[in-house]
Amino acid sequence: MPSIATVLSSSSRPARIPLARRIWRPAAALALALKVRRERRMLLRLDDRTLKDIGFNRGDAYAEAYRSFWDVPVDRLRR
Repeated sequence: MPSIATVLSSSSRPARIPLARRIWRPAAALALALKVRRERRMLLRLDDRTLKDIGFNRGDAYAEAYRSFWDVPVDRLRR
């Protein structure tokens, strides 16, 4: 018969995620999504010459600015 310690340390038991991490991850994801949204909306304030310098035109800036706020680029999520 296995001891209680052996049963509790078994790898078949699901990992417990600390409460702070369970709260922090969604909050950090929301903060990042809102930051990306602000950055996208800032494109609309740029003049056409500045947009051209960064490789955008007015239509591209409009399309980017009105993407869904939860549509965050994958490389931004991994930071």
